Amino acid sequence: MTMRRSLDALSVLSTDDLADYDVISDGPRSLESSIADLGLVSNAKFAGAEPAPLPSAREKFDTVALTAEDIQAYVQRSLGAPQGGRGDEGRTWRVYVDGVFGPLTPRDVLQLRQAKLSFPSVHLMVGVFSDEVCEEHGVAPHFPQADRCEVVRHCRWVDEVVPDAPWTLHEKFMRARHIDYVAIDEGTSIDPDIDRERLKGYDLVKSLRKAIPTRRTNMSTPMPKSFDPFKNKAEKGEKNEPQSTRGTAKGAVQAGSKQEAVADPAARPYTSGPRADILEALETPFEEPPEPAPFEEPKVDEFGTGHGV
Repeated sequence: MTMRRSLDALSVLSTDDLADYDVISDGPRSLESSIADLGLVSNAKFAGAEPAPLPSAREKFDTVALTAEDIQAYVQRSLGAPQGGRGDEGRTWRVYVDGVFGPLTPRDVLQLRQAKLSFPSVHLMVGVFSDEVCEEHGVAPHFPQADRCEVVRHCRWVDEVVPDAPWTLHEKFMRARHIDYVAIDEGTSIDPDIDRERLKGYDLVKSLRKAIPTRRTNMSTPMPKSFDPFKNKAEKGEKNEPQSTRGTAKGAVQAGSKQEAVADPAARPYTSGPRADILEALETPFEEPPEPAPFEEPKVDEFGTGHGV
């Protein structure tokens, strides 16, 4: 029986024993790949990697194409900081976003993406309003808070879920959570769907210079290349025609009367008289002639003789 030679650390690192190590590892694999399987070497290339969006998503959502550099430069300009950074690139910033998130929409997750990428290192906290808070302010979340928190927790950009999020932000809450900045979508102050009480909290955050902007995602539906508005209008008009008269005698009569209304009078030399009646009868072949009035029943006198027929 062939005995496999035991290998120590020095023999593994020697070039002569690399072939033996490949045999022991049961496959034609390198030393580096085997050590990586043991978790001793981290694959830094995957850290923070983001799957590429679909081409259709790039056309529909305008903020999908924003890179981390674009987002960070936009935030730095809003804060009035120089382009080179704020001098503390190694710090992890605690950024907060709140909302109902019921359901979680592409616009929501794209805002969370911008908040997460607003600085080189961000700890993103997401506040999810409770069912009681939503009901108090007349908002229907469609899903209970437990479901909404669980969906938000599984978003790749979220580091922490805050279930006790206040409807109106205040300094005490921000100090307790050590919040550095609050990410607010542009146009929130003029959004009719945003409650005034929430806007008061956002105004406070702006006055404390702790607000960073996120660009609102505008969704567009591209027009099909074969779109023909005139064809669609014609089809729509045909569909709007009453179905009860199409293909019937009544419908034929109505169509004939419409054609007579637009016909040129000079094209009809006979407008009155018996010849005109014949032409009218030929143009409306499905029209039944009026039934004659029934005969009056004969009157019988006392002798059985009929009269007055």
